[in-house]
Amino acid sequence: MDKVAVYIFYDRAIDEEVLDVLTSCCVENYTRWHDVSGVGTTGPHLGDHVWPALNNVMMAVVPSERMPEILDRVRELQEDFPFTGLRAVVLPVLDMV
Repeated sequence: MDKVAVYIFYDRAIDEEVLDVLTSCCVENYTRWHDVSGVGTTGPHLGDHVWPALNNVMMAVVPSERMPEILDRVRELQEDFPFTGLRAVVLPVLDMV
């Protein structure tokens, strides 16, 4: 069974909604990084006095056949929050220990 790592980068203001996406897709295991800074298409999120916003990142390793459902739900969430930073990236998992 092939696995993929799905990374979701998002404005921390929608943390609960992103967690709901994973829960609705029956993803029970994930890693979450809080208060991540960066610059994307929605502007800087640097956590400073000029650009106070910050991001979070969720990563879940799932069977590759589950990926389309997760990405579809992320797309739906993008429609609900069109001006909020939200991106998903999928990478193959070559091996795990």
